Amino acid sequence: MKTESMLATEKMLDVVKTLLDEEQPENLFSKILEVAKGVLHADAAVLDISGDNPLHFSNPEQVSISISAVKQAKSEKRAVVWNQLDDDGADLSKSIVQNQLTSIMVSPFRTPDSESGYLYLQRAAREEPFTEEDSALFDAFVEVCEKFAFAAYDRLRDKESLDVLKNVVRKDGIVYSCKAMAELVALAEKLALLPLPVIIRGETGTGKEVFARFIHNHSPRADRPFIAVNCGAIPEHLIESLLFGHARGSFTGAIDTRKGFFEEADGGTIFLDEIGELPMNMQVKLLRVLQEKHITRVGDNREIPVNVRVISATHVDLEAAVREKRFREDLYFRIQVMPLSIPPLRERGQDVVLLAEEFIKRYGAEYGRGKFKMSRNTEKALLGYHWPGNVRELENRIQKGLVQAVHGVIQPKDIGLDDVQKEAKESPRTLKEAREAVEREVIARALQDSNANLTLAATILGIDRKVLREVMERLGMKKEDFKN
Repeated sequence: MKTESMLATEKMLDVVKTLLDEEQPENLFSKILEVAKGVLHADAAVLDISGDNPLHFSNPEQVSISISAVKQAKSEKRAVVWNQLDDDGADLSKSIVQNQLTSIMVSPFRTPDSESGYLYLQRAAREEPFTEEDSALFDAFVEVCEKFAFAAYDRLRDKESLDVLKNVVRKDGIVYSCKAMAELVALAEKLALLPLPVIIRGETGTGKEVFARFIHNHSPRADRPFIAVNCGAIPEHLIESLLFGHARGSFTGAIDTRKGFFEEADGGTIFLDEIGELPMNMQVKLLRVLQEKHITRVGDNREIPVNVRVISATHVDLEAAVREKRFREDLYFRIQVMPLSIPPLRERGQDVVLLAEEFIKRYGAEYGRGKFKMSRNTEKALLGYHWPGNVRELENRIQKGLVQAVHGVIQPKDIGLDDVQKEAKESPRTLKEAREAVEREVIARALQDSNANLTLAATILGIDRKVLREVMERLGMKKEDFKN
């Protein structure tokens, strides 16, 4: 029969395999704490990582630890055990008694940034104390986990270096490498510091709310509320009440006085998405709020001052709407002080692959599906597709792909782009492929016109017959295929 220590060893080895796939150090550390506590049957566990970016993990949230135990483990540089049966160490014994513990086990924990961290476990009173076998297993586990930590930091630094080489930038949820997005983010950072109304233009699904939050988070109002309102999704008879609030008894169902979105956003930012969908009567009332900086609740005559920055967004042609009298010109000029135009995904080049990788990492972890990657054909399909739904559509397709993919590889069919992949396969992706495609087309036309007579075809092309034969051989072309 296997001893409890052997069973714990087997269980720990099984769980350790799951740690191998974790690339983010912070996620790795939380898993290490969970594994150590579960396998070694601890009632409480603490993992402390010091250094330039200190991290502290505790399960449960509040654990009273023995500082004496931590200091002794660090000085001896190994996992050590203390329990109530030990007579030496008066300070430690006092700590055990005060916290009503049976025993404590703690080990130093090193990372590339620091050597002064520790992993701490304890068992409550009336539980079996930790044994020397537990200590040996714990010591080996910590040694392995430290290696995982060093490897995770190395992978993270390698990725950061590769991102620099590829000009990949990640800022507050915005991932990009193309020049257009770099210029847009730089402009957004400037606008964030200025108290100007901003309108974000772009097709549906390009990430207008992401940019609105980016501006808010980089502004002096960052610690105040950010309220997002989709103007096109609110029924016309409710929109005034929701934006500006209402007084009790102002209409059927108004049993209480309620604040509107503008009051809730006081001191912060309100994001009016799809502002082009606002009814004309609400456009008048919104203009008044923007000009006079106060609101009036429905059913109430009192003017309530509000200090709110307005960021709006739309995918419609506001200029055309103004010409067609569907959008007020005075409101247009009030919100159009500084426009940001987000390019559609199809114009962002390799960004589509970067974003896909981000979604794979995010939803792969969320769904518990482990690590996934895309095949080369999938990347070609992503680059060849026109993305009418932009980033939102890409996110949706990647989520579906993670559900349908097998063996950890997302294929074009998993994201519904197998037809696009075939087209992309036939379409040149590199300068060499493009040049060969043009050469093949021009030579094929000359061979057809000359009925596969190489001398005549070479004359038509203006090259030597020998050169023509060499090019045809390189391209895998045979004159017999072009005889009438």
